[in-house]
Amino acid sequence: MNIATRRNTIKCLFIDSFFDNIGKNTGYDMMNSFKCERVTALENFIVKDYNGRIKPYIVWDTSNQIIIGYFTLITTCLIIKPYEKTDPEHTQEKDVEKIIPCVELEHFALNDVYLEWLENNKHSNKGVGNYIFNEYINDIIGLLSSQVNFTFLILHAYNNSKVIKAYRQMGFETIEDDAEELVPVMSDVKALHYDYAGDCKFMFRDVESILNELDRREDYV
Repeated sequence: MNIATRRNTIKCLFIDSFFDNIGKNTGYDMMNSFKCERVTALENFIVKDYNGRIKPYIVWDTSNQIIIGYFTLITTCLIIKPYEKTDPEHTQEKDVEKIIPCVELEHFALNDVYLEWLENNKHSNKGVGNYIFNEYINDIIGLLSSQVNFTFLILHAYNNSKVIKAYRQMGFETIEDDAEELVPVMSDVKALHYDYAGDCKFMFRDVESILNELDRREDYV
């Protein structure tokens, strides 16, 4: 059995609503039990460093009150520099740079405790991240795009082959993945995001592809 078979016991709420639903004390106890050994910064964000400034969505299993995972979304942009001009004196302001509005999936982490619980209870713990992305993150992006104009969902993935592969399965691309077909000067983004991303891998997905996926899902239902 996979995570989808537990659909009826899984909830996803913005953290304020999460606290309203189960109470702050219970909520903080659940957050303090979160483990992410692969990337300790993602564990620390919810266990030690959470201060309410960047608020996560919490996904949890109501049958055992264990957090499955969490994610945060923030507004951001890509600043695309133009090709160098041969005559700088005639460069118009609109040619200097292009700003592309985006939403960033800043944090996205799964709880090792829940993954272990699934395994111990004869459930598969594979595909949990895909489930959260397809069931919740896509829906939120769809709602946001109906109210706010933005072009890409971007992220900085932990630079591990398994992690990169998982995000590719969610439809994300890297700079090396035929990016120029989407943004002709996307190669400039690499330099712009290098210092910020550190050892992480900059990845992106165009919002239109997410909306198309949501439309196909509605047609299927």
